Amino acid sequence: MKLLNLSPRSFTNLLRESAGMSLKMLTPLLVAAALVSGCATDKPLPALQVSRDAARSVAKVEIIYNQEDELIVVDGGGSGLTSFAGFLGPIGALLALGIDTNSRMTTADRTDRRSKEFTAAVRNSGVPMGLNSYFAERLAARLRDGGREVKLTPFMRATGKLPEMQVPELQPTPGYSTLILRITTAYGASDATSSFKPIVAVEQLLRDEHQAVLYQASHTSDLSQPTYFRYDGLLNDPAVAREGLRQGLAQVVQPAYAGMFGDDKPRMAHVAAGRTVGPDPK
Repeated sequence: MKLLNLSPRSFTNLLRESAGMSLKMLTPLLVAAALVSGCATDKPLPALQVSRDAARSVAKVEIIYNQEDELIVVDGGGSGLTSFAGFLGPIGALLALGIDTNSRMTTADRTDRRSKEFTAAVRNSGVPMGLNSYFAERLAARLRDGGREVKLTPFMRATGKLPEMQVPELQPTPGYSTLILRITTAYGASDATSSFKPIVAVEQLLRDEHQAVLYQASHTSDLSQPTYFRYDGLLNDPAVAREGLRQGLAQVVQPAYAGMFGDDKPRMAHVAAGRTVGPDPK
């Protein structure tokens, strides 16, 4: 089994390659996710809804997920001053526009640097990482509680757009349907001077044992807390910031299950098919 090694590549390149999109497309996506309203959402593509009955008939599932946590810190660039440029006079307006432009030009470098710093701060804070494993294990427990046999396989991060997600070098287990999860955890701000809010995004692609697509969906969590007015505040509060991301993942478990298999209620809390789920990492 080959696990993902983050060290040779930047965080922004990692996400850009895995999702098959440019940084110009990726940054607004993450920033927008920090600002959405509503509860955890399920956004399956309509074309695949006809396969939901087939998905519900699946009895054995292998969950493939990206084991390595990738903690991203991103802002949309810009100073936030351009909307007030008309009140600043000609010179002030030019200065505001210059700050805004320069900030947006450095978004990629800033995202890469801050993501590495924040990840290191969480690792050094004494709290466990394991956010992706936390989500995968709880989703697996929910599937088992629905009567399904589940195998968990930590692997590399899936690549490609959602409908065609693939995991390089993966050999699916014969007799099992394959559920690919691509998990993203981040803090995002709409521009370089706005507050940072937690972002959780989970993409899922379910294939049957013959690798035909049965279902696909993406999920986000609406989280307003913890909020950090400045990046320094986020960096200096890694344990609480990490807990905010964990709570976001917890919100997504039931929507991720219900979209595929229906909204039946769990039979027992924290127990699945006779197996007790371990305590939440703190």
